[in-house]
Amino acid sequence: MADYNNRPIIIKKVKKTSHAHHGGARKIAYADFVTAMMAFFLLLWLISMTTPEQKQGSADYFCATQYQRQQ
Repeated sequence: MADYNNRPIIIKKVKKTSHAHHGGARKIAYADFVTAMMAFFLLLWLISMTTPEQKQGSADYFCATQYQRQQ
């Protein structure tokens, strides 16, 4: 019992530090790139599925000079 009472008391103090940066900007840039690629392939898929008449209708809708000529 004498040995048990004479043991040194060890106190461990843990210093809390801020966590290191884990590349958040890189992850956002990658997510933006993946989203842009998804939109691009969706656009390619939609273009491949439309008929020539539908393509011409879309072109007429987005063409500002064509709209001004009709009026």
